[in-house]
Amino acid sequence: MSREVVLQIFSGGFLEKFVPYDAVRQKLNFILDRMPVHKVIMGWQFPSAEDTQSSPSAKTLYEETAAFLSRKNIEFYLWFPVFSETGSVRELDSLVDIHGIKNEYKSDTSEDFSFCCPGNMQNIEKILNIFTQEFDSICFDGVFLDRIRYPSFANNHGESFKSVYSCFCPHCLSVYEKYNLDIDKLKNSLSFPALLPLGINEYRGNGEYGFSEKIISDFFEVKAEIIYKSLEYICGFFREKKYGIGFDIFAPFLSPFTGQNPVKLSGLCDFIKPMMYRATNAPAGLPFETEALLCETGCTNDKKRNAFFKTLGINPDTENFDLFFAARELKNLTAASACPVYAGLEINRVKDKANVTPAYIEETLHAYSKTGIKGFALSWNLLDAPEENILKAADVIGKINSV
Repeated sequence: MSREVVLQIFSGGFLEKFVPYDAVRQKLNFILDRMPVHKVIMGWQFPSAEDTQSSPSAKTLYEETAAFLSRKNIEFYLWFPVFSETGSVRELDSLVDIHGIKNEYKSDTSEDFSFCCPGNMQNIEKILNIFTQEFDSICFDGVFLDRIRYPSFANNHGESFKSVYSCFCPHCLSVYEKYNLDIDKLKNSLSFPALLPLGINEYRGNGEYGFSEKIISDFFEVKAEIIYKSLEYICGFFREKKYGIGFDIFAPFLSPFTGQNPVKLSGLCDFIKPMMYRATNAPAGLPFETEALLCETGCTNDKKRNAFFKTLGINPDTENFDLFFAARELKNLTAASACPVYAGLEINRVKDKANVTPAYIEETLHAYSKTGIKGFALSWNLLDAPEENILKAADVIGKINSV
């Protein structure tokens, strides 16, 4: 089976300077001369963003890229963050943690990892209004929805459960009441130390955990239902516009803590991309997020760490995150998914965050190709990918597809 290729391009955040079209065109030409590409995902800079030194607005970047890809019969998707980043350009209702405190966390990077309440319909309407005002006039074939979740443990910055144990705004409290979720019992469950994070006693794959305290599993299930219902509404908005829809999700074993049920979400979109970033020491990276989960749940000593890895079947002693476990995660998700799965792997190289080498790309592509996936999503930013990484990816994918 021939594996398709999807490319991701980060054109800058909402409040950043955008990249020039020539830089995008040159990079795309370099890749297209070496491998076939089926989709290009780009975002999320506003088309109306001005840059007097180059062009009047970023709209030219999107329009010329759309025309370029159309001539080559390649689909063009807007990379659009939903429940994070959007708060930097619209006034949205924040998350409220389990202690009733608003989560005002701001990232110290170019991306803002502050999240709004994903179950608040006023937030959703404002977010969709951003798309209507800024992007609706561009000829996109679809939208690639990112940040379709609650914060992860990596958002906590040492404030245990501040982000993951949210949201407790009046709207969300009414939902918990509907599902008979006992908030006092949930709070009490956090005060008892456990050998494994959150009292996990089993991992069944595809993000399905067993917990010693049922109230914890109930809480994450309700959060996943809130995310699902919100995305169901959002997807209806884009379906009316005849857009294709892709989802960016966490690796399955990390997804439930952010309110994502990967199998259920796959029924809403046309393709799903789990971020299987084994060499990324930054948000969504498997080693980064796993370490945050352990630290924020107080499982920092060797006994607790080893118990967690043993329960999930992860080998913690590999140079990059366990390749065999990551491939198994992909295989299980692909078998259960209602839509095609594109394995997200990083080919960019970022100092101190993603030490991605040709050897890493080669072993990862080969392993992921054997899991039944539809294709590869070469992530997370094509513009930061060195030529040697692109050449290795093209060579390996060519050999995989020639078999």
